[in-house]
Amino acid sequence: MVRREAGVAVIVWLNGPSGVGKVTLTERLCRREPGARAFDPEVIDRLLKRTAGLVRRGDYQDLPAWRAATVAAAARQARGADPLLVPMTVLRRRHLEDILGALRHRGHEVRHVLLDVSPPVLIERVEAADSLDADGWRLEDLGAYLTARRDLRALGEVVDTDDLEPDEVADEVHDLIRAWRQARD
Repeated sequence: MVRREAGVAVIVWLNGPSGVGKVTLTERLCRREPGARAFDPEVIDRLLKRTAGLVRRGDYQDLPAWRAATVAAAARQARGADPLLVPMTVLRRRHLEDILGALRHRGHEVRHVLLDVSPPVLIERVEAADSLDADGWRLEDLGAYLTARRDLRALGEVVDTDDLEPDEVADEVHDLIRAWRQARD
């Protein structure tokens, strides 16, 4: 049985490899959508590191506590937001399905959008980024993304970002959000 919470909103999980532009997209969509709100599940990781001391880089998504806290926090943030945008890379299909399913169980309409990119374009973008510290781990994550890519493409909408500027990616996702609203209303 699906439990309905007050203030149910569309939650849009923006997934994709590190460096694809999820945060940039979220910022642009928040400017276009007056009711939009962003939620970053990495705050749960930082909280778990400080309080439980259990988390090392890269393994926090494996913790059931992180997934449960992410669901609870996203559901709370979704109240009064339309849509709630969640820019977060989750490459393990089982973890992603657990999170999205738990949010749906709470009565939210949850959409998954994969921002896809080919390896050569992603490498070019990461190498052009300003932050040299981030480049190393972003490129390391590329292999994990390529392994998960096919499974992730099957979970919702896919936006191929190879030939698109950030505003064009925002246009495509904004059109998806409007279409979901029209279908709901």
